[in-house]
Amino acid sequence: MLSAERRQCKRFRLNHPIMMGTNKTEPRLAEIIDAGTRGLRIRVTNQEGLRVGREVDLSCLGLARKGRRDLRLRCRVAWEDPENFEVGLDYIQ
Repeated sequence: MLSAERRQCKRFRLNHPIMMGTNKTEPRLAEIIDAGTRGLRIRVTNQEGLRVGREVDLSCLGLARKGRRDLRLRCRVAWEDPENFEVGLDYIQ
Protein backbone atom coordinates (compact mmCIF):
# COMPACT_ATOMS: atom_id res chain seq x y z
CA MET A 1 0.00 0.00 0.00
CA LEU A 2 1.34 3.41 -0.94
CA SER A 3 1.47 6.07 1.74
CA ALA A 4 -0.09 9.48 1.21
CA GLU A 5 2.18 12.32 0.12
CA ARG A 6 3.14 14.38 3.17
CA ARG A 7 4.50 17.39 1.33
CA GLN A 8 2.36 20.44 0.68
CA CYS A 9 3.90 21.16 -2.72
CA LYS A 10 4.54 19.05 -5.80
CA ARG A 11 8.05 17.59 -6.16
CA PHE A 12 9.92 16.96 -9.40
CA ARG A 13 12.48 14.14 -9.77
CA LEU A 14 15.77 15.45 -11.12
CA ASN A 15 18.69 13.10 -10.43
CA HIS A 16 21.07 15.97 -11.25
CA PRO A 17 24.71 16.20 -10.04
CA ILE A 18 25.76 19.19 -7.93
CA MET A 19 28.71 20.41 -5.91
CA MET A 20 27.80 21.30 -2.34
CA GLY A 21 29.84 22.95 0.39
CA THR A 22 29.70 24.93 3.60
CA ASN A 23 32.03 27.67 4.74
CA LYS A 24 33.83 25.03 6.87
CA THR A 25 34.07 22.13 4.39
CA GLU A 26 35.44 21.58 0.91
CA PRO A 27 32.80 21.25 -1.82
CA ARG A 28 31.66 17.66 -2.33
CA LEU A 29 29.77 15.87 -5.06
CA ALA A 30 26.07 15.26 -4.38
CA GLU A 31 22.92 14.58 -6.36
CA ILE A 32 19.56 16.35 -6.33
CA ILE A 33 16.96 13.59 -5.99
CA ASP A 34 13.91 15.83 -6.21
CA ALA A 35 12.96 19.49 -5.86
CA GLY A 36 9.92 21.59 -5.12
CA THR A 37 9.07 25.23 -4.58
CA ARG A 38 10.35 25.20 -0.99
CA GLY A 39 13.39 22.97 -1.14
CA LEU A 40 15.39 19.98 -2.33
CA ARG A 41 16.15 16.43 -1.32
CA ILE A 42 19.73 15.45 -2.06
CA ARG A 43 21.85 12.32 -1.82
CA VAL A 44 25.38 12.74 -0.47
CA THR A 45 27.62 9.99 0.93
CA ASN A 46 29.85 12.28 3.02
CA GLN A 47 27.48 14.12 5.37
CA GLU A 48 30.24 15.50 7.60
CA GLY A 49 29.33 19.04 8.67
CA LEU A 50 25.74 18.81 7.40
CA ARG A 51 23.65 19.33 10.51
CA VAL A 52 20.14 20.74 10.76
CA GLY A 53 20.32 24.54 10.53
CA ARG A 54 23.68 24.65 8.68
CA GLU A 55 23.75 26.80 5.54
CA VAL A 56 25.19 25.28 2.36
CA ASP A 57 26.03 26.51 -1.12
CA LEU A 58 25.04 24.45 -4.16
CA SER A 59 26.42 24.68 -7.67
CA CYS A 60 24.64 22.70 -10.40
CA LEU A 61 27.01 20.86 -12.69
CA GLY A 62 26.66 20.78 -16.46
CA LEU A 63 24.82 24.09 -16.85
CA ALA A 64 27.86 26.30 -17.54
CA ARG A 65 28.28 25.04 -21.11
CA LYS A 66 26.91 26.62 -24.29
CA GLY A 67 27.07 30.12 -22.83
CA ARG A 68 24.78 29.37 -19.87
CA ARG A 69 25.68 30.74 -16.47
CA ASP A 70 26.35 28.39 -13.59
CA LEU A 71 23.33 28.03 -11.27
CA ARG A 72 24.15 28.64 -7.62
CA LEU A 73 21.78 28.24 -4.66
CA ARG A 74 22.04 28.99 -0.94
CA CYS A 75 20.10 26.54 1.25
CA ARG A 76 19.66 25.51 4.88
CA VAL A 77 19.68 21.89 6.09
CA ALA A 78 16.12 21.03 7.23
CA TRP A 79 16.63 17.34 8.02
CA GLU A 80 19.19 14.59 7.64
CA ASP A 81 18.92 10.83 7.08
CA PRO A 82 22.45 9.37 7.31
CA GLU A 83 21.22 5.78 6.89
CA ASN A 84 19.91 6.57 3.38
CA PHE A 85 22.57 9.22 2.57
CA GLU A 86 19.83 11.87 2.15
CA VAL A 87 19.56 15.47 3.30
CA GLY A 88 16.58 17.84 3.01
CA LEU A 89 17.33 21.46 2.17
CA ASP A 90 15.18 24.61 2.36
CA TYR A 91 15.92 27.46 -0.04
CA ILE A 92 17.22 30.68 1.50
CA GLN A 93 15.92 33.80 -0.24
